[in-house]
Amino acid sequence: MASMSAVPAKVSFPLIDVPKSTCRPILCSMVFFCCDIVGLVLAITAVFWVEHASGGSPDVHRYLALWPALGVVLAMFCATNLYPGVIYNAVAELRRLCLALFFGLLVIAALVIVTRNAVYPRSLLVATWLIATILIPVLRTVVRGVACHSSWWGIPIAFFYTGEESCDILLELQTHPEIGLRPVVVFSESPAARSHLSVPVVDLRLAAAVRASGVELAMIVLPSAGSTKLLQNLESFDSVFPRLMIVHSSAAPCSVSVDARELRGRLAVDLKRNLLLPLPRLTKRAIDLLIIFATIPVIALTVAFLAALIKIESPGPAFFGHRRIGFGHTSFRIWKLRTMRLNADELLQNTLAGDEKMRQEWLLHRKLRHDPRVTRVGRLLRKTSLDELPQIWNVLRGEMSLVGPRPIVEEEIANYGQSFALYCRVTPGVTGLWQISGRNDVCCRDRVRLDSYYVRNWSPWLDLYILARTAKVVITGVGAY
Repeated sequence: MASMSAVPAKVSFPLIDVPKSTCRPILCSMVFFCCDIVGLVLAITAVFWVEHASGGSPDVHRYLALWPALGVVLAMFCATNLYPGVIYNAVAELRRLCLALFFGLLVIAALVIVTRNAVYPRSLLVATWLIATILIPVLRTVVRGVACHSSWWGIPIAFFYTGEESCDILLELQTHPEIGLRPVVVFSESPAARSHLSVPVVDLRLAAAVRASGVELAMIVLPSAGSTKLLQNLESFDSVFPRLMIVHSSAAPCSVSVDARELRGRLAVDLKRNLLLPLPRLTKRAIDLLIIFATIPVIALTVAFLAALIKIESPGPAFFGHRRIGFGHTSFRIWKLRTMRLNADELLQNTLAGDEKMRQEWLLHRKLRHDPRVTRVGRLLRKTSLDELPQIWNVLRGEMSLVGPRPIVEEEIANYGQSFALYCRVTPGVTGLWQISGRNDVCCRDRVRLDSYYVRNWSPWLDLYILARTAKVVITGVGAY
C-alpha cells in the first residue's frame, strides 16, 4: 500500500500539471430539472387527453391552472436531493421520486381544501400523480443513458490510489459512467500506478492544486487489511477537499438501508435487514396480494391460452411441477407451464453422455442454451418467461413472493455455502435480481451474490424496480433460453 504524505496547509502548487475537468454538475442539474418539468407536463397532458377520449369535456383553463403545482413538486424534488442526479442508485432515486411526488400531491391537496378551490379536482391530481410516478423515472433513465457519455456529465473526483485493491473500484466507475462519479486524477506515490492506470496520475503534493482547479470530492478506497496507517493520514486530505468519500474494497455485506452514527468519537454504521423483520414481511405480502388481485383476470386468460397451445403441440399435461427449497428449508412444488417433451429425462441423459461440451455447460449452469428437450412452444415460453406465470398460484399460497431469491433445488444448496442460511429466511420469488441481470448468462456464484444482496437490501422500492426491469427483460429476451 502506498504511503500518503501530509499536505502542507498553505502551499501554492502550479496548476500546469493538474488535468482540467470538463464535468459540469450544474449542467447535470439543469438537464434533469428540465426532464422533470417535461415529465410533469406530459403527465398533465396525458390526463387531459384521457378525459377527452373518454367522452368528457375537459376545460383547458383548468389544466393550465395547474402550473403552480409544478413549482411545489419541483421544490419537493430539490428537497429530496434529486439534483444533480448523479452518484446514481436506481432504487434510491425511485424512492425519492415517489416520495417527492406523493408529498407534493399532499401539499397541493391541502391547498385545495383550505382555499376551497374547485379548479383542482382531486381525481385530476391523483391521476396526474400516478402517471408522473411512472413517466418521470422512465424519462430520467433515458436521459441518463444518453447524457452519461457526454464530457460534461458527472461530478469530477480525485481518486487516491491505495494499491491493486483500489483498481477494481476505479474500473467500475469508468465502465459505468451512469453512476456519475468521474475520476479526473489519481493521487499516487507508486511508480507502478502510472504504468497501468488510464487516468492521469499526479504526486500527492499536488492535492491543493487539484482542489484549486475545481475538484471538491475525493475518493479513497480502504484496503481489506492494513488500513491503520491510511486512516492516520486522512485528516491531511480532509483539510484540502471539502468532501471525502470512503469506500471499502472488500466484498463485505452491505445495505442500502444504513444509518451512520457517532459512537464516542467513532463511526458506527447501522445495517438494516428489513426483510428479516415481521412488519416489512407483512408489507411485502400485502403488495404481492394487491398486485395479483389487480391482474388476476389477465393472468388467468393468458395461462389458459398458453396451456391450450401446449396441448395442441405435445400430448401430456400442460403444467409441470417441480420440488424446490423454500422458506425455512421446507420443500414445496413450484408450478410452470410445460416447455419440455414427456421423455425429457431420457433425452437429457443421452445428450450429456454424447456431448462433453454440453455436459460441462450443464454442470456449470444447470441449463443448456440449445436444450433438445424443449418444444417449439416451450422455446417461446422460455424466451418470454411466460412459463413462470402459474407460479402466481404459489404466491397466493404463500410459498413464494412476486420478487425474491430464485427458488433452488437440493443439488444447488452447495453453491450457496454460508449464504444458504440467509436464503432460507425469506420466501423465493417469481422474479429477482438475477433475472434482470442476465438470467441464464449469470454464473452460479453471481446468482448467489445477487440473491444475498436482495435479502440484505430489500425495500418496497427495490421490488418495484425489479418488477419494472423484469418487464423490460421479458420483452427483450436477454439471457433467456
